[in-house]
Amino acid sequence: MKYTRELTTLVAAPVAIWIIGWAPESVFDGALALVAGLALYEFLDLGRHKGYRLPMVLCILLMLFIFAAFIFEPVSVEMGVFATLLLIPASYVFGRGVLDEALPSSAIAVMATLYVGMLGGSLIRLHKDFPVGWKLVLFLLIVVWIGDAGAYYVGKNFGKHRLSPRISPKKSIEGLIGGCITAIIAAIVIQLTFFREFPLHHAAIAGVILSLTGVVGDLAESMWKRSAAVKDSGTLIPGHGGFLDRFDSIFFTAPILYVYWVLILNGFTSFRIMSA
Repeated sequence: MKYTRELTTLVAAPVAIWIIGWAPESVFDGALALVAGLALYEFLDLGRHKGYRLPMVLCILLMLFIFAAFIFEPVSVEMGVFATLLLIPASYVFGRGVLDEALPSSAIAVMATLYVGMLGGSLIRLHKDFPVGWKLVLFLLIVVWIGDAGAYYVGKNFGKHRLSPRISPKKSIEGLIGGCITAIIAAIVIQLTFFREFPLHHAAIAGVILSLTGVVGDLAESMWKRSAAVKDSGTLIPGHGGFLDRFDSIFFTAPILYVYWVLILNGFTSFRIMSA
């Protein structure tokens, strides 16, 4: 259906904004855990397309344990990482799979669990660790997705020079530039409308950083899909593919925005206050 991508965005956007900005924190955490669980399932399914035996249920349970560690302070995130590194290999030790497949299978399972659990979990920390956390999450989603849309439409209409033909033949340098410009514009508009706590020049810089790193995250997922000979990670989001397709750049950029806000923005503010 024509414009399926746009219609899906129009329907989903108000729901996402409500969950991030107005719903109880438990609703945000639950929605994110659901998205992450589906994204992890799709990630592991890529490995299954390659013929590897992967412990789906164990990986999802371990990912949820990592998420719980991000949500509940007494639980240690490190314990979730340790459990992943210990229990997934142990499942192969006591399993009956082909021994020659144990190394790549266990590596894929561990990597997928930590990738979604740790990077997705950073969204929880971004949302809950700061008084403006909900604004940071909205800033991240809008900037990355608007940048992605800008890259898509600019590349579709003006793209001539391939950005990474080996991994994603449709992505172009023109699209990358268009994505950066639209991400900067989105960041500035957000700052001027509802996020005054984010200094304008920092918002613009963050827009560039998130746009560029989002492309890397998207290319990484495209690389894995191409390796598995799969076009989309799933079909649950009309016009957008699967949840891993839609959130690959978000997972990749969430910890980067967290670090930017804590180390660069807060450090700059502290220095300015101390110097005054």
